[in-house]
Amino acid sequence: MKILVLGGTNFFGKKAVQLLLDHGHQVTIATRGNKKNPFVGRTSHILLDVEQEDHSGWKEVQAQRWDAVFNNICYTREEAERMLEVLRGLTDRVYFTSSMAVYGDQIGGFHEEDFDPMTYIIDPTIEITYGEGKRQVESVLFKQNDFKVTAFRFPIVLDDDDYTQRLHHYIDKALKNEVIEVYNLDAHVNYIKGTMAADFIVWAIENAIEGILNISSNQSVPFSQIISWLEEAVGHQLQVVVKDEIDYAPLSTRHDQYVVPDKAENLGFQINPLAEWMPDLMKRLTKERSR
Repeated sequence: MKILVLGGTNFFGKKAVQLLLDHGHQVTIATRGNKKNPFVGRTSHILLDVEQEDHSGWKEVQAQRWDAVFNNICYTREEAERMLEVLRGLTDRVYFTSSMAVYGDQIGGFHEEDFDPMTYIIDPTIEITYGEGKRQVESVLFKQNDFKVTAFRFPIVLDDDDYTQRLHHYIDKALKNEVIEVYNLDAHVNYIKGTMAADFIVWAIENAIEGILNISSNQSVPFSQIISWLEEAVGHQLQVVVKDEIDYAPLSTRHDQYVVPDKAENLGFQINPLAEWMPDLMKRLTKERSR
């Protein structure tokens, strides 16, 4: 297939491009060029700033027809509307990265029907948070009829090469035997591994999957289990304090917040439980950060 990827040089987007290439697809990436193309000689590369309506890269996008488009960098209604206008008549399928954040601060676990973009009314006066931006993107794209749309609602994505280093933050504190502050040890959470996110993106594209899909590990655990795995990784008991106000707690939540990936599993995608990869990831990061 001839596939356009908006983004694709960072984290799980980069993993998805690598996998598409490994599967023999013809891939073009479109990026601002801030990062070097890691696939030189294997992909075409369009220089494009998606925030600029009149950027010259859009003409290059419009010069071709695409079997599928994967947008990993769509965060606002304006960007979704621009993509809709540019891609009209040029593709039949658009896939994009959404987020668990569309469910807001409700108590999870979340099923896909807990947020319906078809009935969502965009309020132009509302503050645009990350979650609100993704809600508006979904609303714009699912209400159009020019191409079929697939949204990937991921929770927090973790892996060895997570550039945000959210899990690394806890590893470093544990290694220094510093106090780890959490909101709620009983709150259930789940995450997805970066490689699994890439696997799912490619699987969905190759199988022409359509609609809204939660995708995460199929096992939610209380945050106390995350702490137990962390203690096992670093080899000693941790100092953990439960607080209402914390300066930085990138993985901890105040209440249950996780997505239920039953729909993806029922469609045939194989999902690994959190316990199959999280403890090993912690051990690898502990070894790396201990050097």
